[in-house]
Amino acid sequence: MKFRAIFIVGAISAIISSPAMAQNFTYEVVWKPVESIGGMTGPDGNRSGAGGVVDGAYTTTYQDGSVQKGTVRCVGMDQPDNGLFDLHMSCTTKDTTGNASVIWGCNWLGDPGPETPLGCVGGIQGTTGESKGRNGLMTMEWYSQTASRGTGQWYGAR
Repeated sequence: MKFRAIFIVGAISAIISSPAMAQNFTYEVVWKPVESIGGMTGPDGNRSGAGGVVDGAYTTTYQDGSVQKGTVRCVGMDQPDNGLFDLHMSCTTKDTTGNASVIWGCNWLGDPGPETPLGCVGGIQGTTGESKGRNGLMTMEWYSQTASRGTGQWYGAR
């Protein structure tokens, strides 16, 4: 009986962790200039509370070699000092297969500034089309004012 229970648990684990359940991808984004919104300069001369909107075009390459091109629009806002993330962003992606929402937490990879890269982690959720109802995770390195790249993984069956 004990052996049977171990076998069943092992079989379930193998099914859940099966590559067929996940869909890995990499992507690159070309960004337009960020439109800055608001923010205030404090007595120390530092600006905080600023937000921004940015549009981009992305190319995603899936593990099977297929490629998908689309657009992305994000709104972001600085976060208070000593928080987990320096910046939060919420984005909508659109392509011929449907739409998805992405929420990011980002940190400066050095002293904050327009030339400093950002490192981000986020969650993605399909909202329409083929990915509707699917969830996943993503990483992003926003390495220049006009470009970023990253990895991701959709979970669940397609």
